[in-house]
Amino acid sequence: LPAASAHLGGTAERNTVYDSQAACLVFCCGIVFKISSLPGLVASEMLSGTLWLYLFMIAVDVLMFAAISSYASTGADALFASRSPILFRAFSALSSAWLLLKGVIYFCYTVVFLMVDLFVAVPPYVVVLALAAPVLYLGCKGVVSIARCAELFTPVLLLVFVANLALLDADMDAGRNLPLEAMPPEEFFKRGFLFGMWLGDMLPLAFSSIKRKKFPYLAVGTGVSYALVAVVALIAVAMYGAALPYVYNMVIRLSGFNKLSLEIGRMEWAAIFIVIVMAMLSLSMHMWGAAEGSRRAFGSPLPARVLFAAGVIAVPLALPSAHVLTEFSVTEFGYAATGISLLLALVCGAEGIRAHRAHKRKATPPQEDGGGET
Repeated sequence: LPAASAHLGGTAERNTVYDSQAACLVFCCGIVFKISSLPGLVASEMLSGTLWLYLFMIAVDVLMFAAISSYASTGADALFASRSPILFRAFSALSSAWLLLKGVIYFCYTVVFLMVDLFVAVPPYVVVLALAAPVLYLGCKGVVSIARCAELFTPVLLLVFVANLALLDADMDAGRNLPLEAMPPEEFFKRGFLFGMWLGDMLPLAFSSIKRKKFPYLAVGTGVSYALVAVVALIAVAMYGAALPYVYNMVIRLSGFNKLSLEIGRMEWAAIFIVIVMAMLSLSMHMWGAAEGSRRAFGSPLPARVLFAAGVIAVPLALPSAHVLTEFSVTEFGYAATGISLLLALVCGAEGIRAHRAHKRKATPPQEDGGGET
């Protein structure tokens, strides 16, 4: 087999994004499925422990993203490929397969949302093709194009999202998030790890190269994004309580109750815009990440692109209901998803640390022997 690093020629330059763009990707691609469909699913298992599981998942996801961004910013990709080509191929193949599976499941979630809120009484194949076209196009264009789109849309999406929160007019009871110890710790983690599929959504960024700027855009962007996730979880439980499992898209519900509804009407259209744009960018990132993993593992991105395109078009149309995947994702499959996500993040973290040490050794000048003759 040719050296694994032979397939990396030019990818660092072609897949380079600035940390300000990476911060926009975190906001647009890293949290969309955590704030839309997930609150209701978590509440069905965790009840009043929903917020506390969210805080735990946020902490884990931030640590995972730190490992992934370290891998991307230190150039660990090339070092890993040259040092352990077999392990590198295995890591790339597993990442590609995992991103393919997650992308197809997330695509089905998005189709359900569109058919309920936007394309009512429209044949499913029309919805699938309408969503697949921009996702496949951006996924083939690459991370730079996706990052530029995220950079363009982030200010608008963030403004609309914050406005929806600021204008929210609903009866809320924050006490519904209590008690803290609603269930024993072993039961809390047993149920909580069912939602492992929603961890590590920024794994595709490991196949890019991040250029740092003086201002810590990535740290600030990550902090703001995950703070919004925590706020949405808090408000979701405070608004709906025991009825939260019946809420399939929390972003839409947040925009439906605003203080200016008499003057400007209900704001669901704004939330629909937010979710559609963020979901398309996230799905495109999953496709691109799967293709880059395939490039590193098998020498070509084509297998992943073909499988992704076939999966997002065929699976939603073949299933009797896309809700089948929703139920599947929170079965024992969730434990496997947790394990895979953590494993890939741990590999990224270990290789990032190794690459950082290698760069540090190169940057340190050799010590001259100061000893004289006796």
